[in-house]
Amino acid sequence: MNSHPSGRPGDMSGRTAVVSGASSGIGLAIVRRFLEAGATVHGLARRGHLIEEQARDAAPEADRLHHHGVDVGDSEAVRDWARGMSGPVDTLVCAAGTNIPERRLAQLTPRAWDSMLATNLSGTFYLLHALLPRLREAHGDVVIVSSVAGAWPDHTGPAYQAAKAGLLGLARGAGRDEYGNGIRVCTILPGIVNTPILDDRPEPPPRELRDLFVQPPDIAEACLAAITLPRRACVAEMTIVATALQSMGNTQTATPTPPRAAPGEHHSAVRPGTSSGPS
Repeated sequence: MNSHPSGRPGDMSGRTAVVSGASSGIGLAIVRRFLEAGATVHGLARRGHLIEEQARDAAPEADRLHHHGVDVGDSEAVRDWARGMSGPVDTLVCAAGTNIPERRLAQLTPRAWDSMLATNLSGTFYLLHALLPRLREAHGDVVIVSSVAGAWPDHTGPAYQAAKAGLLGLARGAGRDEYGNGIRVCTILPGIVNTPILDDRPEPPPRELRDLFVQPPDIAEACLAAITLPRRACVAEMTIVATALQSMGNTQTATPTPPRAAPGEHHSAVRPGTSSGPS
């Protein structure tokens, strides 16, 4: 099966994608962008009805958007959903993620730890495991949305950082195991992104600062570019940070100082040490 019917960058005509975390933030932006690019999309989220409400206008054809109420952190729910879903899958994007205000090591409880890892890490494995035969048949693409928090210590908390680091290891291992079966695996590591997860911070960033963050459609465009490259090329890992606020590895400040605007300009670069973290 040809998983790239059009062969044109940015064109997903004829492709079928599964996207987790699809009711808000990065996942929702990816669903909308894939629909605009011509794909059939199955969106997964615990509140599946929100996908229909927020993405329907991106696909005039009623049969190209399918929403499913699935908790990806529940292995049996993922297995049962996959068994009940018919047809091919050539693209899997794992974008489900969450965080909690009580995120410091001394605040974490075993229950909170287990819940964080179930959603942020195990859910990706459950989907990969359930859909692997179809991805192999299609010589498909897998995109895993991790975070710069998986590579560098920051303010997001040990549970979040452990899960995101685990995603990086899972993606690297999956890519090594499956490249011979024609599957491409791409990990996207965003810096700070303006999503609803920011509201779960102990001190949410102010609205005026969020305009400087990476926006969900930016990640969606990067995802689309990676999966529609010619088959001979694979974007294994991609780090995306806010131009005005971050540099690679510099993610320590939870609420950064906005850059000063030069006359006639909106923003300029900030001093080293004033960047922010992901979520």
